[in-house]
Amino acid sequence: MYCIRKHFLLDKSYFIYINQDSIDIGESNQKIKYVIPMSLQTIIDWKVNRENQKLEAFAVCWKGKWKFFYADQNVLLRVKEHMDRKVAYKSTDSFFTIMEKIEANQQSSILLLQRNENDQIFACKEMKKLKKYSQLLFQNEVEALKQLSHKNLVKLIEVYESEDQYQIVMQYLKGGSLNQCLKYCKLKNREVDVIIQQIMEGINYIHQSGFVHRDMKPDNIVFNDLGQFSQLKIIDFGITKRIEDLEKEKDMKFGTPGYMAPEIFDYKQKITEKVDIFACGAILYQMLTGQKLIPGSSSKQIQENNKNFNLSSQILSKIKQPDFRILVSQMLEKDPEKRISASQTLNYLNLMKIPSVGGSISIQILHHHEPVQQLPNFKKLIDKL
Repeated sequence: MYCIRKHFLLDKSYFIYINQDSIDIGESNQKIKYVIPMSLQTIIDWKVNRENQKLEAFAVCWKGKWKFFYADQNVLLRVKEHMDRKVAYKSTDSFFTIMEKIEANQQSSILLLQRNENDQIFACKEMKKLKKYSQLLFQNEVEALKQLSHKNLVKLIEVYESEDQYQIVMQYLKGGSLNQCLKYCKLKNREVDVIIQQIMEGINYIHQSGFVHRDMKPDNIVFNDLGQFSQLKIIDFGITKRIEDLEKEKDMKFGTPGYMAPEIFDYKQKITEKVDIFACGAILYQMLTGQKLIPGSSSKQIQENNKNFNLSSQILSKIKQPDFRILVSQMLEKDPEKRISASQTLNYLNLMKIPSVGGSISIQILHHHEPVQQLPNFKKLIDKL
């Protein structure tokens, strides 16, 4: 593959060599002039023909100046395919049109983008660079999603960085969050089983891949489409860490009050991937009972209640299904070493599906072929409030 650098008097031709960690450009393999690292620190700009949406060139900031490399569309597509998710692009305007802002909080905003080439819709998380920890959250999320690929995890598409903001383009999930679902739906046990099975498959994959999510909650579980409990994704990997790095931030609290494991509040305790299991136990409890495990009238009160939380038989008695009651108690075990793991949770869920001679209540429920209820249109419901 080759490209052209346009100069005032004479154009210069170069070969393009695609490597795993870089793209090299030079007169030959022995005469490399430009080495473009495949890292988030590399910013790439694109020149796109506005009439036909075909790529014309890519540019890299080299020694303080933007250098443009022109090439055939097919060559540029191969280069871009290799760069996607590895480097940051300069502007979403090159490939997308902003449709609307659908969500905003103190740390970030969520935009809907439409791809100019084929009108496909994507979600874009936008973080202002001036916000505290925005760079760390951006890097954590991108680095985790670059290495994680699973049917129950949101898919990373492209990464952008401009002078004042970071942007992460991901697949668009239009089915609403589990949190929205729990506000408007009372889940049947079979539906709870379908949902928790997928959550734990995603968490097990995250843990097996050497990562910890660290912020599992109903808001971070989103359904692909309305009416489809059987297709969900885990989102928001901003504070995700490698398991091996957990002890480096031992003094820092993380997570969302109401879903934080006891060891997060105890500096003497070792932090492990089991913090995700406690959070998932709290989510499972909420799905089964329709009540939050750790309530409170304010964030401060919820955090205080979370810090002082002790699992009791009175709390567990609100779970009517015996098999789920046992599972929740093991997921909410105070001692992380005794707490059930993600893979053990999946084994337990699978055992619940095996009919026993006595035909336990849980088995009867899980094998009753009642249709899964339709998820409501959360947007319309929310708009009415």
